Amino acid sequence: MQVLIYQDYIHNNGILWRRLSVTFGAGNVSYADAQDIIDGALKTADLLVMPGGADLYNCEKLNGAGNAAIKTFVENGGCYLGICAGAYYASAQIEWGKDTAQQITGARALDFFKGTAIGPIYDFLEDQDINKSWKNIAPLKAETQQTAFYEAGPIFTEGHNEAVLARYGIEGSPAAIIACPVGKGLAILSSPHIEYSQSDISRITYHHRNPSYDWVSQLDGKDLPADNNLWQMVCTKFKEHRQA
Repeated sequence: MQVLIYQDYIHNNGILWRRLSVTFGAGNVSYADAQDIIDGALKTADLLVMPGGADLYNCEKLNGAGNAAIKTFVENGGCYLGICAGAYYASAQIEWGKDTAQQITGARALDFFKGTAIGPIYDFLEDQDINKSWKNIAPLKAETQQTAFYEAGPIFTEGHNEAVLARYGIEGSPAAIIACPVGKGLAILSSPHIEYSQSDISRITYHHRNPSYDWVSQLDGKDLPADNNLWQMVCTKFKEHRQA
């Protein structure tokens, strides 16, 4: 499979590139920014990965011609993986930090998931405070109990066009990873950062005088994500889709 990672020049996606390269081969993974997409970069791609970050950057660069190209790509049989911000971005509606100073709400143009992506999940925030660290290790259940790196991803309202692939292990068991048919294509939206393994967590840990930066030491023995079962589950679904 030929994979494109969306690049907005704001965020670092080195760990995502590493995981995709291991899965699909380094020679099959490259980057594309908004202008590349508008200019036709998706014509030779099988999978577009919209990474984490901030969904408003995506809106600024892609609204209009960029989103139209992405929709056409997926509707014609392409695959889309949205992780965290990329999952918010592909939902019909977003509710981020509602009723706080950080509130971001509204419709989104891709509309692959017909429901609402709501976040962050306060159970996973430091002191349940949106103004403190958003990083945590979240429990999930797919075929087995799992954990994954969380950094302010959404829950997905249910009863629309989604198939739930994994749920968070918190009250209400909300949907954490979903798959949505889009024309001939497939969109999978993941609230947690399933691309991170246990060894990757150490790469992003920053010891700083602000204790919120040293979030790993505050996990109280929670299991770090020691394998890539969730990642492999998602990638297998894309491979099966392209082979069908």
